[in-house]
Amino acid sequence: MGGKTRRVYDLVAEVLCSIPKPYSEDITDDVCLAIQHNPQWQQRYQEIAADLRAWVVNNWIGVYTCRLTFRRRGRQVIARSSLIKTYSKLVT
Repeated sequence: MGGKTRRVYDLVAEVLCSIPKPYSEDITDDVCLAIQHNPQWQQRYQEIAADLRAWVVNNWIGVYTCRLTFRRRGRQVIARSSLIKTYSKLVT
């Protein structure tokens, strides 16, 4: 894992701990929604995005959510979260 994206990994790992299991195939969008609705996570997201750019952070949120949930990418769909436009459903 790259040093610059470690903060994204840490944020995703923390957010995943707050989401009840079993995770749905929409877990990437769920992570983004949780970040969006939690002021502390939203602030961390904004700080990381200011450093790395939002599109980089969003891409790595998807990568790390996939890795941390041990799933693979499925079809791309429109997001409910305002942080992202689309995401890949994660399947087992």
